[in-house]
Amino acid sequence: MRTLVAVVFIALQALAAAALFLLSIHGPSALIYGAPVYLVAAATLTWWASRRSWLLLAIAGVALLGAAPLTFYALERIERIADQRRIAGTQISEVRDEPILLAGQPVGIRVSYRVVTTRRGYFGILPWIHGVGRGEGFGLSPRRWSFDGSTGIGFGPFEPGRRHDVVVDLYPETYHSEEDNKPCFRRVVRPLPPVGEPVPLRMEISDSPYGSVEHGGREERTHGAYDMATLLGNVAAAGVPPCKVQP
Repeated sequence: MRTLVAVVFIALQALAAAALFLLSIHGPSALIYGAPVYLVAAATLTWWASRRSWLLLAIAGVALLGAAPLTFYALERIERIADQRRIAGTQISEVRDEPILLAGQPVGIRVSYRVVTTRRGYFGILPWIHGVGRGEGFGLSPRRWSFDGSTGIGFGPFEPGRRHDVVVDLYPETYHSEEDNKPCFRRVVRPLPPVGEPVPLRMEISDSPYGSVEHGGREERTHGAYDMATLLGNVAAAGVPPCKVQP
């Protein structure tokens, strides 16, 4: 009878291990290895306890099932600390920006910079530009980039201690892409900011301290001056066709 109960506990532990493995897709990557280790350890200890007594089996079975969520939270915490250290150690230098012109009109901003990281991997070390003053609440997001001279959807891998050259094209929300990555103009349903004087815009580079007080940096601005309302409106003025699907 104890053998049957032990088998039931081990089956439940296998389900918990499978759940941990699936959570590695969007959770701690170490769960890929932690899930099978948990299953082997839990099953071994449960079987050992079943050979000793009912009391040991009950304690081991329940405790080891409870160890599954603890494994998740422990690995998540470890990974979060490691990410915070990596972000704090990421070095950004030689940041430059310039307008992207289309039909002679500025429709976006090109940002180039150099990155040195402390770990190998694929990280989202990408710039984001935010409006200031009356343009606050609007911004430009990365749409295209090159990594060490290579263009495409790949962004990495970063090698520890190596300097990587990154160039990113950022566009306002009126600039959209449809089939075959062809640009199109997309309406903005909320009121646009009034046209004003060009000013330096607030910029941060994610997964780094650059422009992020939260990650130990300071507020940063673009070197050039831009007007958010003009960038938003110039996408249509430059002759970009309207998107087939509008908000």
